[in-house]
Amino acid sequence: MQRPSSNWSNSKERGGLGLLTLVLYFYRLGGRWLCRIVLYFVILWYWLFAVSARQASLNYMRQLHLFAGVNSPFPNGPSLANSYQHFIQFGTSILDKMEGWLGHIPEQELQLFGHQHFQQTYQKGALLVVSHFGNIELLRAVKSQHSQKINVLVYQKHATQFNTFLKKLNDQADINLISVDELGLETAILLEEKMQHGEWVIVAADRAPVHSNRVQHIDFLGQEAVWPQGAWILASLLKVPVLAVFCYRQHQHFEVHIHKITDIIDLPRKNRIHAMQTVTRKYVTLLEQHCLRAPYQWFNFYHFWTK
Repeated sequence: MQRPSSNWSNSKERGGLGLLTLVLYFYRLGGRWLCRIVLYFVILWYWLFAVSARQASLNYMRQLHLFAGVNSPFPNGPSLANSYQHFIQFGTSILDKMEGWLGHIPEQELQLFGHQHFQQTYQKGALLVVSHFGNIELLRAVKSQHSQKINVLVYQKHATQFNTFLKKLNDQADINLISVDELGLETAILLEEKMQHGEWVIVAADRAPVHSNRVQHIDFLGQEAVWPQGAWILASLLKVPVLAVFCYRQHQHFEVHIHKITDIIDLPRKNRIHAMQTVTRKYVTLLEQHCLRAPYQWFNFYHFWTK
């Protein structure tokens, strides 16, 4: 069986440079309303012909439906119509993130929950753990001119051009992009000085590394999935507070949920794997809760589970 990490790394990054360029062109031509019309047809075409991504969408929603039981967000069970809505929400997130980088979404439009965790780490070192859920790009865009310095670890193969394009939308953005293929000791050394200067680091913790066996198997929505170890190893080396952050659209507004995972992650050699799984499960549980709350905001369009 092919590893999930290989599936995502070999697939074309959704919402890539071509689609962003198209959206930007029509946005400048006719604003958001025209972009929504164009995206409707683009997403429809993609949904019809991207069989693997469409199946991954259905698999995710069916797994969520089973996991939630009587509290399922899909009372009648997920259908192709739900899958199409899933894709539409992804298209909307692309438009939202672009507007954010253009400066058209002010910080006041973000409803923050757990903001005290941000306030406690302003101008202090902190690791922000995120996922391919919702629209963390929007938070990055809104915070791009904030006095708090932010560094973002990105997967080199997929993210470099994408983030360069976003940077061009707002040349005032002060976010440092660090390309890595794997998180470990070398990355920690690179970031240690930044942490000493009170900077933040954003790292995704929901995709297994491409060329590494540093993974762990933990249930997600009731079925075993592969999770990376890198973010937690990095946190244990940096000895800084760890926050899990989720930013996503809820109807006509945006919400940012900040959860404190721990002040310091300690991974003692004696029971390192157990300690790592404990903190990873805490993050995964939060991710499950947000999937139940906003089921269409999960944007991993590849086969996520190991079975």
